[in-house]
Amino acid sequence: MTKTNSTPRRFCLCGILTIVSLTLLLSCSGGGNTTGGEATEVATRAQDAFRQADWETYASWMHPEALERYESILRPAFDAMVQVDSTGNMPEEFKWFDRTIKTEEFLNMTPKDFFAFSMAEIVAAVPGLGAALQGSSLEVIGEIGEGERLVHVVVRTSAESMGIEMTEVSVLTTAKSEGEYRLMLSGQIESIATAIGRGMQGR
Repeated sequence: MTKTNSTPRRFCLCGILTIVSLTLLLSCSGGGNTTGGEATEVATRAQDAFRQADWETYASWMHPEALERYESILRPAFDAMVQVDSTGNMPEEFKWFDRTIKTEEFLNMTPKDFFAFSMAEIVAAVPGLGAALQGSSLEVIGEIGEGERLVHVVVRTSAESMGIEMTEVSVLTTAKSEGEYRLMLSGQIESIATAIGRGMQGR
């Protein structure tokens, strides 16, 4: 590998990260009504980790299919940064936001590792977002079963950003994995991954 940094294409972070911050605020949860079954418990624990920006714990509550889906959306943009050059070598490291990443370490990441790493970097890039996540709250409205595998948990999330209060009713979908419910990828997080990935590739 060469020692030259591979710097990602510059893109308009301001607009993308503003959308990311608002989306994350309405994706997270705090304490609230947590009565319900196993699916509600899983969703609540996962969203508690989300609120604390504890991405390793959040990833542990995610369904393997969700982690693989997230990686499939965002990782191609990273892979473009570590392509083999004309001499047949890869860069030893590259930069994303303000962090220098070792290429070998990156290539060895599991889908769970990749989710935790990338979400931590995204949140760190938005000033004050971590504190805003902690100030959010959640109310579980109920569960809706779908077949033998899926349970949808309906929640009301409240958050505040720049003095503006926001409330959203949304659905967290859980699915069985090895006999236990795990969280599927939410539309909000999928949208974040898509926006960041496209921005990194200048699309």
